Amino acid sequence: MRIPPYHRRPGWQRFLAGVIIGALIGWCIFLYQFGKVHEEMVVELGKNELQIEQLERNLESLREREQEENNDDAFIIEEISIVFENEEESRLSELALYDIEQQATEELEHLLDEDLENVAENRELLVRTIENKRYSSNDYEYNLIVHQITLFRTLELHVEVVPVPDD
Repeated sequence: MRIPPYHRRPGWQRFLAGVIIGALIGWCIFLYQFGKVHEEMVVELGKNELQIEQLERNLESLREREQEENNDDAFIIEEISIVFENEEESRLSELALYDIEQQATEELEHLLDEDLENVAENRELLVRTIENKRYSSNDYEYNLIVHQITLFRTLELHVEVVPVPDD
């Protein structure tokens, strides 16, 4: 007995070519979907790591404040929130925006547990501090322009992200 010569039959040639092309297309679709899911996971992991660091710092601050607890009814800054007004127009990824937000929050972290009156008196200095610093993300540098400040227990800044022009 011998193996039949399938290479001479066009029906088998079409079948084998279809199997090979189908396998290649399936592999490409798999790589695309895997890459997309992997990219989302990397972004989520980066956000979670930065959030864990921030929460650990907040926990330390809360523990220190609990130890120094004096029963004043004075208002203090408990949280810092940054809102990007041009989030859609800037075309930055979520991770880049989150990274810039974390850098700005770290710049203002010394204001946590400060008296609200002291922060309100120095809000011009606060605006200059935010606007004069360059924030880097993904090998690019950005400036923040402060449009609005809301002071209460949460210090809320409404900012615009502007790329730094190349000199």
